[in-house]
Amino acid sequence: MAPLRKLLLLLLCALAAVGIAVARGKKTEEAPPAPPAPTEAEVAPSPAPSAPALFAEGLPVVLSTVPPGLPSLSAQGCNGCHYAAHDTWIGSQHAIAWKDPVYQAALRSAGGSTACLGCHLPLTNQHAELAAGYVDGDLSRPRLAPNPSYDATLQSEGVTCVACHLRGDTILGTRESPNAPHAVVVSAELTQPELCATCHQLSWPEGDRPYYDTYGEWSASSYAAAKVTCQMCHMAPTTGISVPGSDGTLPAHTFSADVRRALSALIRLPSPVVRRGQPLAVHLTLQNTGAGHSVPTGNPFKKYRVEVALLDSARKDLAPPQSLTLARTVETTPPYRTTADHRLAAGASMEADFSFNPSAKGALGAGSLVVRVVHNEQVTVLSEVGIEVR
Repeated sequence: MAPLRKLLLLLLCALAAVGIAVARGKKTEEAPPAPPAPTEAEVAPSPAPSAPALFAEGLPVVLSTVPPGLPSLSAQGCNGCHYAAHDTWIGSQHAIAWKDPVYQAALRSAGGSTACLGCHLPLTNQHAELAAGYVDGDLSRPRLAPNPSYDATLQSEGVTCVACHLRGDTILGTRESPNAPHAVVVSAELTQPELCATCHQLSWPEGDRPYYDTYGEWSASSYAAAKVTCQMCHMAPTTGISVPGSDGTLPAHTFSADVRRALSALIRLPSPVVRRGQPLAVHLTLQNTGAGHSVPTGNPFKKYRVEVALLDSARKDLAPPQSLTLARTVETTPPYRTTADHRLAAGASMEADFSFNPSAKGALGAGSLVVRVVHNEQVTVLSEVGIEVR
């Protein structure tokens, strides 16, 4: 009986196993092969829409329509949501690119040339007249024709928002904005130095060097090698909610260029005591420690006068200030060939010695030796060293 009982027990266990499998919905036959894994193309996300090139056809840019979600092409319309960016832009050199009195004076001296207008008025809508050709190919002798799309409001805004942020009917930004009232396409070009080179790099036909060479100067510097871009310095992130849902930062649109960040002035004196009526030797080391291009850069007619002033306790001159000039000298007419260059390239320095003859009538007590930069009547103090006048 024992073998028979053992056989029956094995049979019952087998039937129980089949019952449990059926109850769980399992099949006793061999499972079918697994489906093939999806291909890379099937799992990859849809490609982001490509951003139009910003200045593929040069300047000025043609903008003929207002895209859905924008009230107009004016910066005033952008101000409603992008008020933080607008508030930094409104006081910038870009905003006054057309109205700047210094530029207007230079434009008058250049006669009828339209060579400068493309950058100072980068949209066709901003021009009352457009060049329909040039007499004998001379850029200073354009054949002007009335522009039917002229917009006086846009002209007054100089380098306005849509000059960089609108192409066709596509609005370009540096990050996605899914909740914006208009579609936004991310443009990597907005964060690249080549964007700035469109206007800050300019060669005049037959010139010996680029007329504007800011991009070229940067390209040859250690800043370019370290991938420190124009935007990192001139559009450094600032705080301010630009649109709902932003992270509280946005690129500043002041496009600031503070000479105090660019230059360092190091003073060497024989003694901190200055005696009235006795000569004083001053040694100055001037360094470009903060600009990724020459100082000054851009307009070749720009000059920085670096003054060294000796002041008594009443802040009066103990002696006439002495100075040196940072400038590139060019011919006054096209093609503006370079005749001299006394600027500071990125990372460069220069030495200068000055001799003062302090007045015997200066006020006694604590005075100072000041190094300052003068440009267009604007004075910026680089360094101030305390002295004692005896």
